[in-house]
Amino acid sequence: MIELLKERGAEIVAYDPVAVAPMQERFPDIEYVSSAAAALDSADGTVVVTDWDEFATLDEEFDTMATPVVVDGRRIIEPRDEITYVGLTW
Repeated sequence: MIELLKERGAEIVAYDPVAVAPMQERFPDIEYVSSAAAALDSADGTVVVTDWDEFATLDEEFDTMATPVVVDGRRIIEPRDEITYVGLTW
């Protein structure tokens, strides 16, 4: 996913509560932040590719996005009217 986004010119800000260290080794040229809220702040979109419990509790954090577009690859985010939501696993 990261490689495809980079090929298309995306500026990537990443967060994962478990896999940051291995990801930093593989992709040292992207920005890593310490929370999901920090990753969403001012973002034009987000792609959720892991189903960690803390992602299921995100809600008002989407309100800080510049463009609240959520691509949910794990069916973990609760859709609501204020975000453009696309689920990929169903």
